[in-house]
Amino acid sequence: MAEPLIILHDKPQARCMIAGWRRQWSNGGAISGRLPRYLIEKLGARKIGQMSSEIATMCYPFQVAGTHDVYRPQVAYRDGLPQLNFTRENNFYDAGNGLIVFLGEEPWYRIDLYGQAFFQAVRDLGIPQTVAVEGVNGPAPPELERRISCVYSKAEMRQELERYSLRFSSYGSEGRQGPTIGMAMVTMAHFEYPDVSMFRLGAMVPMYPFVTSNNEQVGISRDHRAFYDIMRRLKAMFKLEIDLSDLQTLGENDSRTLQETLDRIASTNPGAKEIIERVRQDYNYVPFVEPVSLDPALDRTLEDILRNMPPEQPS
Repeated sequence: MAEPLIILHDKPQARCMIAGWRRQWSNGGAISGRLPRYLIEKLGARKIGQMSSEIATMCYPFQVAGTHDVYRPQVAYRDGLPQLNFTRENNFYDAGNGLIVFLGEEPWYRIDLYGQAFFQAVRDLGIPQTVAVEGVNGPAPPELERRISCVYSKAEMRQELERYSLRFSSYGSEGRQGPTIGMAMVTMAHFEYPDVSMFRLGAMVPMYPFVTSNNEQVGISRDHRAFYDIMRRLKAMFKLEIDLSDLQTLGENDSRTLQETLDRIASTNPGAKEIIERVRQDYNYVPFVEPVSLDPALDRTLEDILRNMPPEQPS
């Protein structure tokens, strides 16, 4: 008998899933790897399942020459005795209030098999909407809202998504560009799993072409402001009961620290100052305004009032 691709220990009622991946290409600001972990820890989410060892065997290398232990599977021993079998973290968590969180590792091989496991879980858990969260490093003023781009799997999803101050991506339409894992999942949903509704949100994370005295690129390695700007959209969209004030504060601190660094660089380097100022001038984004939904009865009442108003009299 073939080994199952996913193992679910429980099937709670689900309204949405937020998915991210560790060790992946589009993990600017650690959004994809750390935002799901933040939600798991903040909400005390419990693990309800995982992709099986078949995925670990078929979709990942044991190692890549020259990278030491970066890509090797995790193991553990105690007093010489193995305590943990080879593992790959592709886990599903119940965070309550209908929220499922997925935290995985980007596959190296057999994206078809990995996608089959991912969407089988979506179907088995009965998840109506799934969102992948990712980040890309680029020129962005640290004190401003993060620009959030979107791709989605069904044409009919756009009208609802337009309410959340998103930029709809045309990535790859003018030349060859490979997909991120989140984009790949949305593409597979569109063409191979048409019953699944999935979209991907990608935030622009501030990163500048300068290096510090420690030879580190100037930017934000874990961008809590991007966490916040993504999550306040998802909070409104999915009606999540979650306090985001801690992310807002952390994001403000991150941005302030980066701005102080940029100010120091600009004070002694005219070329760098010009680049920093140009980034601010060229940057554009769609400010987030939380959508307001009227009660249907109130909406009908307002329509009746407008319909029954007497015609305007000429002055």
